[in-house]
Amino acid sequence: HELLIYATEKLSSIEGLTILGTADGKAGIISFTMDGCPPADVAMILDQMGVAVRTGHHCCQPLMARFGIEGSIRASLGLYNDKNDIDTLYEGLVKAKRMLG
Repeated sequence: HELLIYATEKLSSIEGLTILGTADGKAGIISFTMDGCPPADVAMILDQMGVAVRTGHHCCQPLMARFGIEGSIRASLGLYNDKNDIDTLYEGLVKAKRMLG
């Protein structure tokens, strides 16, 4: 939970990044969009930095269509992750924003 809070605060500082779902007690998963940055392109940049994320509709296409979301990026946190992993994710997203946004 501490890592989820750290990641949420860090990613929230990126201009144009919108976190989808901020309920209390949520699982260690952060789904988000970035203005002007196609999810698949962001994922490719992150992959080159050794960061694995998922992109797409995540089995909820009707809900995303309802809210006008074409696709999102999802980072899942596990017991094997630490703050360094979040920092690398953050750096990759800043790089993607600079390149694509």
